[in-house]
Amino acid sequence: MKYLFTGSLLEYGTCEARRSGLIEMGRNVESLSYEPFFEYPKFLGPFGRKMYSLQTLAGIGSGITDYGHRLLAIARQCKPDVIWIEKGHFVSRALLREIKRHTNALLVCYNTDDIRYARNGWRLHLPSIPEYDIYFTTNQFNVPELKAAGARQVVLTQMGYNRNLFTLRQVTAEDALRLGGDVGFIGHWEQATEEIILKLAANRVGIRVRGASWTKMKNKKMLKAIVEPHALSIEDYTKAIISTKINLGINSTQSRNLSSGRTFEIPAAGGFLLGQRTSEHQSFYVEGKEAEFFDSAEELAEKISYYLEHDAERQSIALAGHQRCVSSGYSWQELMVGLVSIIEGAMAKSS
Repeated sequence: MKYLFTGSLLEYGTCEARRSGLIEMGRNVESLSYEPFFEYPKFLGPFGRKMYSLQTLAGIGSGITDYGHRLLAIARQCKPDVIWIEKGHFVSRALLREIKRHTNALLVCYNTDDIRYARNGWRLHLPSIPEYDIYFTTNQFNVPELKAAGARQVVLTQMGYNRNLFTLRQVTAEDALRLGGDVGFIGHWEQATEEIILKLAANRVGIRVRGASWTKMKNKKMLKAIVEPHALSIEDYTKAIISTKINLGINSTQSRNLSSGRTFEIPAAGGFLLGQRTSEHQSFYVEGKEAEFFDSAEELAEKISYYLEHDAERQSIALAGHQRCVSSGYSWQELMVGLVSIIEGAMAKSS
C-alpha cells in the first residue's frame, strides 16, 4: 500500500509523528513538506512571517502555487493508493480534482484545527471538503459542520503525543531550576486563558507562563513577573513539564477545544495534569486518580493549594496518568493504526 503524505514535516511536529506511524506500520510512504515553499530570507524577520500569514489567509501566492504544482507532479509520478493531506489549507478543490483525475487515489484529510476559526485560513480548504473521501477531525464540534459542508465521510479522532519525545526521563538539577516551578502553563495566548492566569496571580499563586504569542496579553503590568513571552524548544518543553509540580491543561476557547496536545504530552512525560473539566478530559483519565480537573478559577486555585501540600498524592496521580497514556495507546504512532484500518477497510470495500 503506497501513501503520499504531505503537511508540515518539521522534525518534532505532530504531522511528522503521524507520518512516522505510517512508516512504522510498514507502509510505503512518499513525503512532501510544504514548509520549504514558504521559507523567506531571515533578514526579512517578521515581514517574512507576515507574508506566510497573508498567503494562508488569502489562499493565493507563489508558495501555494509552487506547492500545488509539486504535489501534483509527485502524485502523477508515484501513483499512490492514498494521498494523506494534513490540514489542507494550501490545497484547492481544483487541485484535488486534478490529482484524482491522474491517480484515482483515495483522498484523506487530517485536521486538528477548528474549521470555524477564520484566522487559520480556510479560503481554499472549505470549498474542497466534498472532494475528500475520508475526513479525520479531532474537533467534535466540526463533525456536523463538515457534513453540512459536503464531506463524504467524517471520522472523529483525538489528539495525541509523540512517543519518541514524551516519555519518563531524568532532568539535571540545573535544568529543573531553569525550567521548573510549582505551577506552569505552556501554550499560546488567548483572552480567556489570560483571565484564568490573572485570577491565579490575584490569589498569589506562583506560576510560570510561557508561549510566544503572550506578547498580546492585555494586562502586561500585572503579568510581567509571571509571563515569559517566548517559545520553548521541544527539549526544554519536555524538561519543563517534568520539572514543574503542577502543569495546567487550559484548552483553546477560540478553537472550541475540549482537549489539546498538552492533555497527552504532560502525562506522557510524567507530569501532573490539572486540566479543565471537559467530557473529553474525563473520557481519557479518571479524575483524582490519573489527572485532576477544574471548572472555575476558584476550584483551580483550591486544587493547586491542595496538591502543592500533598506531594505523594500528586506524584502518584502523575505516575498513574503516565501509565494510562501508555496503556491506552494515546501516542500519535499508535492512533495511526486505527486510522489506517479505516482507510484501508474503505478501500477494500470499494474494490
